[in-house]
Amino acid sequence: MGRTLAGVGIVINLFVPGVGTLIMGKWLSGLVQLGLLFMVWLLRLVSFGFLDMVLWPVTGAVWLWALGGGILTYIDRSLSRRDPR
Repeated sequence: MGRTLAGVGIVINLFVPGVGTLIMGKWLSGLVQLGLLFMVWLLRLVSFGFLDMVLWPVTGAVWLWALGGGILTYIDRSLSRRDPR
């Protein structure tokens, strides 16, 4: 079950970073990712020019963090289910 949830979390993180992380059970990381994404989108609504250029890389970093965390969780759960023999 854990590996399946991690796989679903990766797919969901492709579209909404943070939600898939929450599904995988990583509450702190998921809430921080969603919080950063929400703050960036709020700032983007009121910003112009230079600030908007700075916010796009932050969005990309949150997206990569969510995907990387999902992939590492999937690998970790796959390896933990293997028989040590």
